[in-house]
Amino acid sequence: MKLPAAIWVGYCLMAVSLAAAVLFTGGVYPDSWEWSALAASLGSILCVLAGPKVPKARGGFILLALLLGWMVLSLAPLPPVLVEHVFPARWSAVAAARQITGQNTGGWLALSLAPAATLERLLDVVPALAVFVAVREMGWWWRDRVWIAAAPVMIVAWCESVLGLVQFGMMRAAGGDVASATGTYVNRNHFAGLLEMAFPLAVAGAFAAWRKGAALRKGAASRSAVLLSALLLGAAGCLLAGVVVSLSRMGFVATALTALVIMPMLVVAGSSRLRWLVPLAALLCILLLLPTKELKQRFAYTAANEEVNTDTRVAIWRDTLQLVSAHKWSGTGLGTYERGLYAYKTTKPTNTLDFAHNDYLQILAELGIAGWLPAAALAVWILWRPVRIALWHRSAGNYELAVGLLGALLALGLHSLTDFNLYIPANALALAWLAGLAVSPGLLED
Repeated sequence: MKLPAAIWVGYCLMAVSLAAAVLFTGGVYPDSWEWSALAASLGSILCVLAGPKVPKARGGFILLALLLGWMVLSLAPLPPVLVEHVFPARWSAVAAARQITGQNTGGWLALSLAPAATLERLLDVVPALAVFVAVREMGWWWRDRVWIAAAPVMIVAWCESVLGLVQFGMMRAAGGDVASATGTYVNRNHFAGLLEMAFPLAVAGAFAAWRKGAALRKGAASRSAVLLSALLLGAAGCLLAGVVVSLSRMGFVATALTALVIMPMLVVAGSSRLRWLVPLAALLCILLLLPTKELKQRFAYTAANEEVNTDTRVAIWRDTLQLVSAHKWSGTGLGTYERGLYAYKTTKPTNTLDFAHNDYLQILAELGIAGWLPAAALAVWILWRPVRIALWHRSAGNYELAVGLLGALLALGLHSLTDFNLYIPANALALAWLAGLAVSPGLLED
C-alpha cells in the first residue's frame, strides 16, 4: 500500500519526539517535555488525518473516552450539594478549609484536590493517547511489514542501553564505588523500564527474521536473515546488559520473568526448533550468569542510604490504602497524589512523596474506583489481541511481534508493582506506542 508522504512526516515527528523525551531526562522536566509532547501530538494528528481508513474498535475507544472524560471531569466546577452527597470525603475536607479561612461554603468546586496539578498531568496523558491512536492505525497500514511501526521504540531503547553500558564501564575503569547506570534518565528504575520493554521485541524480532528468511528459501535461512537475526540478538544482549548495570532489582526480575514466558512461545512456533536451542540456552545462561557483583549486592541487602527501600515502599502503600479508602469513588484527581497523601502520611514525614511506587495503587488513589475500572478494562483490551495470537494463532504472519509486545507489556506491568514508570512521560509514551500496536487489527495478519 502506497501511503502519502504526510504519514512518513508524522511518523518521523513521533519518532523524534520519543527520542527527545528519552534524551532529556525521560521528559520529567516540563520545559523540555512540552516540545516532545507537542511534536508527538502533531505527528499523530498528521498520521490519522492523512492515512487511509482503519477498521474501528468501538468498545476499546469507548473505554478510552470514558477514562479521559473522567480525568477531565475532575476539573469541572460542580455544585456543593452534588459533591456533598456523591463524594462526601471531598466535600468535608473543602467545607472545613472554607470555614477556617472564612470563604463562601456555597461556592462550586472541582473534584480534583489540585486542578492545576491535574491539568499539568493531563498534558502528559493526551500526547500518549494521541500516539496510541496513531500507532494502532500504522499497524494496519503496514500489516505486511509491521515491524516498521515498532522500530522507533527498539532503536531508541538500544541507543540508551549502549549509553548506559558506556557509563558503567567508565565508572568501573575509574575505580572506587560503582554507581548504577541511568543513561539519560534521573532514576535507574526508569532507565531499566524503557530497556525492559524493548528487550522482548528484539528477541522476537530475531526469531521473526529467521523464520521469514527460512520461509522464503523453503528451509535454510538466507545469509541476510541470519545476519539480521544476529544483529537483533546482539541488540537484545545490549538491552539485557543495560538492565543489569542499572542495578534495578525489579527491572532485572521483570526482564527475567518475561524472558521465561516468551522464549517457549517463540521456540515452539519456530520453523526450525533445534537451531534455536543454542540461542535459547545462551540467553538463559546470560540471565543466570550476567548479573554483576553490584546487582548481586543489591539483592543481598538494602543500602542504608537508599532513599526508598522495600520497607519504606510497604509503609507508603499502607498510607496510600488509607487515602484510597477516604476517596474510594472519586479519587483525589489525576496528579494530586502528593497533596492527597498529606492527611495520611506516616512515613518519611520530612520528604516529598509524590509517587506511591506502585502505579496501580496510585492510579486508584487519583482516579478512584470510577476511573480505575475503565483503566483496568482498557488494559485487558490492550492485552487481549497479543495473548490471543500468542496462544491460538501461531501461523499468523506477525506472531513473533505479538509475542514480543506481550512480553513488553508484561515486563512493564510487573515493574509497575514497585515503581512509577507510567508517570515518567518518555516511558508512558513508549508504552502507549507499543499498546497501540498491540490493539492494531494489522497484528493478526496471516
